[in-house]
Amino acid sequence: MAAGVLLLAPAQAGATTESSSRGSTVAAGSQRIDPGELQRLLDQIVAAGAPGAAARVRDEHGVTQAASGVADLRTGRPMRLGLTYRAGSVTKPFVATVVLQLVAEGRLTLSDTVERWLPGILPYGDQVTIRQLLNHTSGVPDYVIEPLVRLYTFPHGRFRAWRPRELVALIADQPPDFPPGTAWRYSNTGYVLAGMIVQAATGRKLGKELARRIFRPLGLRDTFFPVNRPDIPGRNARGYSLPLGQEEGPLLDFTVYNPSLAWAAGALVSDLGDLARFFRALLRGRLLPPRLLAEMTTPVDTGQPGLGYGLGLVVIETPAGRLIGHDGAIPGFFNIVLSTEDGRRQLGIMMNEEFATPAVYQAFSQALEAIAIRLLEAAPLGGASTGLSLRAAVQARQSARTALALARAGMAVQASR
Repeated sequence: MAAGVLLLAPAQAGATTESSSRGSTVAAGSQRIDPGELQRLLDQIVAAGAPGAAARVRDEHGVTQAASGVADLRTGRPMRLGLTYRAGSVTKPFVATVVLQLVAEGRLTLSDTVERWLPGILPYGDQVTIRQLLNHTSGVPDYVIEPLVRLYTFPHGRFRAWRPRELVALIADQPPDFPPGTAWRYSNTGYVLAGMIVQAATGRKLGKELARRIFRPLGLRDTFFPVNRPDIPGRNARGYSLPLGQEEGPLLDFTVYNPSLAWAAGALVSDLGDLARFFRALLRGRLLPPRLLAEMTTPVDTGQPGLGYGLGLVVIETPAGRLIGHDGAIPGFFNIVLSTEDGRRQLGIMMNEEFATPAVYQAFSQALEAIAIRLLEAAPLGGASTGLSLRAAVQARQSARTALALARAGMAVQASR
């Protein structure tokens, strides 16, 4: 299977464009991204070894989109736009938005502690605030290694139903990574806690709040928050992964598994069109009052050049301006959606593989960089310096994923002993 994937010819699904009459803040004379160029970038991801890839780009001229490769290796069904997939950590901006809506309603504050809403769940919960959960400055350790190792290595790991409290309990007896509020480290546990706080403050399930406050008002018909549902809702792409901790080998089908292991940190299912619509609505002020949107988009220092993190949002600083959004990596799928600050220009790319070979990640990063530069090139300081900033930010995120992969592999070895 590995050889077949590596030699898979890119499927020419065809790039398409849709015109738009909406206003623009882009300088006159900027050019629409070439549909043929977008197609070639995706073809390169597939040629590097990914089963399939898709992209959607929006600028003042309209929407350009393309797909390459296959959505299903067994049947050869082609990758297409509009297929649903597991969006992983792109879930976090949705959860953060609901938390901030509750702040706007006066039902909680960003300075409320974890202990205030979830008594006894962490020994140091009285020192951790909701703001710190959302911007990853809480110091709460990440829980994800054990559930993912179980997913990959235990016979029934794919169908294990995890309750949110069980996920937090995996790290509750560990000390914080650092005193809360003194540093930055990405923690999925923080978003599980944030989701639990939403439920405590509203008396309703997180999925119902996401649907009531975001999915339905924005008409996100292909966006779901499945809990204890192993299949992917909607007409979906299948997802694949290399064996745990390996950089080569046969691709494993990771379409069907219980997403409760990700819950508020990454269980969202969506498609590129719906995700773009969400970020556009968010950044154009449809979901939050201006004061809270400003707080959400104000980043803290992550210690990684060009890469900041707001309240549930990745903020990439370039000489040509900011790109705001989030990436998501979950077994089977990898994706990223970014927008300019005004939400008018957007890009989204997905591939149906995670973990992948270094060559696949490199091709994905090159496609992201090329599209982002084109979106920003009308600004006075675009070009090479913008490319350097984007490359540094992407590499920082990829380094974090590589470190996690090594940690997972180490856990797998321990589990087999």
